[in-house]
Amino acid sequence: MKKYALLKAAIIVFPVILLCGCASFGPRTISPDRIEYIQEIGESWKKQMLLNIVKLRYFDPPTFLDVSSIINQYGMENQVNADMRWYWPIPSASSGYNSGVGGYSRYSDKPTITYTPLSGQKFTKNLLTPIPPAAVVSLIQSGWPIDMIFALTVKTVNGVTNSPREKDSGNDQKDFNRLVLAMRTVQRAGVTDIRLEKVNDKEAVVFVISDAVNKEMYREETETIRGILKINPGISSYKIVFGALSKQDDEIALLTRSMLEIMLEMGAMVEVPADHVAEKRVKETVPFFGEEWMRTRIHSSRDKPADVFTAIRYQDYWFWIDNKDIDSKRNFALLMIFLSLTESEQKASAPVLTIGG
Repeated sequence: MKKYALLKAAIIVFPVILLCGCASFGPRTISPDRIEYIQEIGESWKKQMLLNIVKLRYFDPPTFLDVSSIINQYGMENQVNADMRWYWPIPSASSGYNSGVGGYSRYSDKPTITYTPLSGQKFTKNLLTPIPPAAVVSLIQSGWPIDMIFALTVKTVNGVTNSPREKDSGNDQKDFNRLVLAMRTVQRAGVTDIRLEKVNDKEAVVFVISDAVNKEMYREETETIRGILKINPGISSYKIVFGALSKQDDEIALLTRSMLEIMLEMGAMVEVPADHVAEKRVKETVPFFGEEWMRTRIHSSRDKPADVFTAIRYQDYWFWIDNKDIDSKRNFALLMIFLSLTESEQKASAPVLTIGG
């Protein structure tokens, strides 16, 4: 009887002790938790951006919430109690011993997520301030196509307007498209470089095209760039200034858009439901007159779409970007990058563009 009682207690207690010994799970949560938080934060930022673009299309003011901190605390507490008593002399055959095993296990997962609304000076800086020309040049330096960057961020360059939705833009939009495509051809040659140089004893960003390349091969593109911008064909370096019009023929005036302007531009391309237009909730979509690759297509439908890059529900309709639409996904990703650029401090140095002649 004694052996049986001890064996019974051991069978119950031993697994509980093993469970307590394996309760250290902290290090193993780092990889899965980190990846899952990254994925969820990234997905929430995409949805928040898409929602605000659609809201602007409906003249609804944008609202941003930033995830400023995430703190996750785990806890595991285990306790095991074993008790056995023997009585001598044995009062009866059924009461010579008394034993018991008890315990508990408690697990806690306490995530603390802090949200900060984008407002005041931060709202003005991030959404209303034009993207610094130096940031635009930095994106081109990192390998992004210049035609794509200019199409999204530049409002005018030396007076040539980028207005792909305005019917009256006419020759200006055609000239802008020719300009950025010519600049893309030169960039694609693989001999471009952007570096810091001293200009009038000040540090400036310089865009260089190597003289090692056959000049005749790219003469048409360089002449197109100079002709459209109306800059001096006898020099190769042009200082980039912020503004709508240049004061002299050795300057390129670059007027960039703010984040809010880029979002409004994308919002104007949202394919809004016909019944919303009929009900006067929103204006009909303006025809697009730019190159098709410049367009960001945002679809809408009553039913929840499948295979989406990102999707949100607004005013009883689903709005989404197709996961197979490479151009729209690329433009939307750039928009997220632009938002991060406006959050960081940019040096107010004047970039210089050099074109091999």
